[in-house]
Amino acid sequence: MLDIKKLFNRLFIDQEMKQKIGFFRKISIFNGLSSFDVGKLVTAMYCRAYETDEIICSEHELGKALFIIMSGEVAITRKSGLLKENKVLSRLQSGEFFGEMALLEEKPRSATAKAMTSCQVCIIYKANFDSMIEKNPKIGLVVIKNIAVILSSRLRGMIDGG
Repeated sequence: MLDIKKLFNRLFIDQEMKQKIGFFRKISIFNGLSSFDVGKLVTAMYCRAYETDEIICSEHELGKALFIIMSGEVAITRKSGLLKENKVLSRLQSGEFFGEMALLEEKPRSATAKAMTSCQVCIIYKANFDSMIEKNPKIGLVVIKNIAVILSSRLRGMIDGG
């Protein structure tokens, strides 16, 4: 007997979109959102490839977007010391994100992000995010709450010496 649901999914649901939704549902910033809500966010994203050693965003430039790594590795660096040498703060991989504070406010970035390998990165611009959450405030509430929890955890780790 033919499974109608499977046939419907094959005919009417974009498999690439389905894969993206599955990928993004695993990312902590989207915890608590339904597949449908994550799908709305995916439609507000722009995906881009970066080559090895390409700068994704620079320290001190105005932050206007959140970046989510789909594949590859990104180094987060910051100039420090008397010689203002780049210090690697962290290395991020597939499923991790950076620039989340830009969804809260457009302020200068505190670090530089550089592709360490060729990368596929999805970008949510603050303007697109703001426009989308005007129509879907529940999504904005969940994402902003998750950002607050993440930032609180990072701050607590710094205070505790972690």
